[in-house]
Amino acid sequence: MNKYSDFSGVILAGGRGSRLGFPKERLSFRDRNIIAMNLELFNSLFEEVLIITDNQKRLTGVSGVKIVKDLVKDCGPLGGIYTGLKKISRDKAFFVACDMPFLRIDLIERLLNISRKNIYNCIIPYSYKGIEPLHAIYHKRILSNLEKCLCKKNLSIKQLLSNCDCKYIRCHKGELISFFNINTADDLKEMKRIEMHEGKDNTNR
Repeated sequence: MNKYSDFSGVILAGGRGSRLGFPKERLSFRDRNIIAMNLELFNSLFEEVLIITDNQKRLTGVSGVKIVKDLVKDCGPLGGIYTGLKKISRDKAFFVACDMPFLRIDLIERLLNISRKNIYNCIIPYSYKGIEPLHAIYHKRILSNLEKCLCKKNLSIKQLLSNCDCKYIRCHKGELISFFNINTADDLKEMKRIEMHEGKDNTNR
């Protein structure tokens, strides 16, 4: 049995990568697809893992996981969180974006353990840079609030969270690498710089 079988793991793979020039599902790190790399990590933690996407054809090379198409179109990460919560069999899930190459298992486990000990509907990490809602835990109890936001086309995650029962978890300096994500060509260069200067073990996997 996986260590956190009471949670599901959800990877949000809806990013079109318009600033990158190619879909985020094709991002790679150390010659490995980032989604496949993080899927391996998720499979070590969760019994149920889903990938949410707006285009299943972009994930034809991914296997061994349930791939779910967005239930609502053109609603960004909010739509992905909604779809994930509707499709998981557990009450809550850890959600992460598909463009994060440096996920730290120790931070993920810290958030999961906090969630187990609390009744909050959302466990959201934050740092001096702000909140990280795409590296967070959500409970199905927020579905009614999510549906209201989607109906109104209010796609702000911050606005959603303002109406949910959230616990915000301050992260220390060594954990911040987990939030690094890739949106531009400069981010790709920064990813390589981080690997060169901080070593291959910075993800604590």
